[in-house]
Amino acid sequence: MATKRILLLGAGAMGSLAAQTAASFPEVGSLLIADFNLTAAQSAAAACGDKAQATRIDVTNRAELQALMGQAEVVMNCVGPFFRFGVPVLETAIDAGLDYLDICDDPEPTKAMHDLHDRARAAQITAIVGLGASPGITSMLAARARDELDTTEELIAAWNIEEDAGGEDKVGYSAAIVHWMQQCSGAILECDQGRLVEKKPLTEVALKYPGRGARTVYTVGHPEPVSFHYSFPDLQRSFCVMVMPSLWIKEFRNLAAAIDRRAMTLEEAGRKLVEDAGASTFLDKIIANVASLFDHPRLPIFFALAQGRKKGRPARVAAAIRAIPPGMAKATGIPLALGTQLFLQGRVAATGVIAPEIAFQPKEFFDLLAPYCTFPEPRPAAELVEIVVDYDL
Repeated sequence: MATKRILLLGAGAMGSLAAQTAASFPEVGSLLIADFNLTAAQSAAAACGDKAQATRIDVTNRAELQALMGQAEVVMNCVGPFFRFGVPVLETAIDAGLDYLDICDDPEPTKAMHDLHDRARAAQITAIVGLGASPGITSMLAARARDELDTTEELIAAWNIEEDAGGEDKVGYSAAIVHWMQQCSGAILECDQGRLVEKKPLTEVALKYPGRGARTVYTVGHPEPVSFHYSFPDLQRSFCVMVMPSLWIKEFRNLAAAIDRRAMTLEEAGRKLVEDAGASTFLDKIIANVASLFDHPRLPIFFALAQGRKKGRPARVAAAIRAIPPGMAKATGIPLALGTQLFLQGRVAATGVIAPEIAFQPKEFFDLLAPYCTFPEPRPAAELVEIVVDYDL
């Protein structure tokens, strides 16, 4: 079997787990792990075994980054926040002629990277953007839900921060927290009437989940509506929502308002959120999974809703994952590694910039993911995704 040289950028929690998972694949011949923090890169490489080496990289130095890419054939990018680093790293990969996969979780760079599609195709490379938990798992759930319909008018991607994700993840200041503040402030991108338009985040949505009932959720800026717009040009509406207790929305809106009037930077708002969490406030209670704080009905941790027509009738389909890799770091890093394995196996024929929902077949992806999904309890591949179809619209 021919093997490939992989460059992994970013040795944080998600990148390290992506590296450890990829190192176990026979398709991976060598793994070069690069981070601004050499110690972090060395620690990640040590956990990967003999295939891995470590090096230091400043991804803002284009010449240095392109030279490093010359040592590899495929790049896995875990350097965040992606609204700062996603586009320039992809541009460098295109210039270097490297196939590319990432865990981009910001909508603006997702649009900008999809706009590089023709440039990537001309370079004959494949770039798969947004392959983590959300987007990634949610993207594949949306593809699975869409497969149940004859025509699809609306796709909603959702993640639920009420539910315990397992693992040992702690709330701490990080690129992920800065990303969280970014997606809840300013304007967000949604697909409306077939076009990408700017909307206000944290808008209330009365969501009806088939078989479970109605519940108020809140819009957030996320890549799924952007990638769905490019992946499914006939789609009329798409947005992303966050499921959380209503008692949390005031805090989020206050932080977003402070960011919007420039009273706080994204970083300052993120630190404030982390400080609140450390002070045993609402965030601790929610993450501790106190049932009395939940607005009912309870919803899955990751799910997608598709609305359209099936056999001539209006229908709504819910696709939810019943188990996930424990902890958000694993739930994000492992899908990236598995997508890389599918790519190395020749399962992705398209070139250019594409999203997971059209790069992979849902069944192949979830079959590969299932052995890693042990929280809250393991599920066989055939039972990993729950599908519910509702004709009562």
